[in-house]
Amino acid sequence: MKNLLVGALASAAVFVMPVTASYAAESSANVAVTSNYVFRGQTQTQDGAAIQGGYDIMQSEDKGWYAGVWGSNVNQGVEIDLYGGWKGIFGNQNKMGYDVGAILYKYTDSANTDITEIYGGMSYETAYAKLYMGDGSGISSYTYIDIGAAFVVMQDIDLDLHYGRLSSNGGVNDVSAGLSMDVKGYDLGLGLTYEDAGAKNDIEFFVTVKKEFDL
Repeated sequence: MKNLLVGALASAAVFVMPVTASYAAESSANVAVTSNYVFRGQTQTQDGAAIQGGYDIMQSEDKGWYAGVWGSNVNQGVEIDLYGGWKGIFGNQNKMGYDVGAILYKYTDSANTDITEIYGGMSYETAYAKLYMGDGSGISSYTYIDIGAAFVVMQDIDLDLHYGRLSSNGGVNDVSAGLSMDVKGYDLGLGLTYEDAGAKNDIEFFVTVKKEFDL
């Protein structure tokens, strides 16, 4: 998996270097406060609050290369995610899209193992399906299937639906629904998730306030 990740990033660099010479990049930053950092159905902060932020740079909003960094406090330390990839659009009226890339999850504490993932997915309008393949020191390789769609339910209010399945631990499913709306330039999100890992199924609810900045 590590060799595959290095190869994927090296291939992306070959494409990105000539592109950056002829296209101006777009960049943005974001900061957020959430009542509970939930990832793939499981809380990362023991149902506690988290402060999060990130920086993204991309060739364009819809197609080309992209890269970024994102961070959050977790239960016993800090998580830093480094990612990059390539996306594109095609088909009738460019309604279809694809996205391939890689993510490195790094942790400052000893309770978590650094993990690398590569991913690839397809989308149609606001619906998507994506496959992640992950590996890390001391853990078994795994896959994660991510399927979702977004809908406009009212003016300025969006509904996001998601289903995921993790291959490890005998197969773990998670589903979520989230509402997001713009409130005076801030993105207010309400999320509800359910996952069936272990003997105790977990339901998590959280509220997030996020602000994005074009740079």
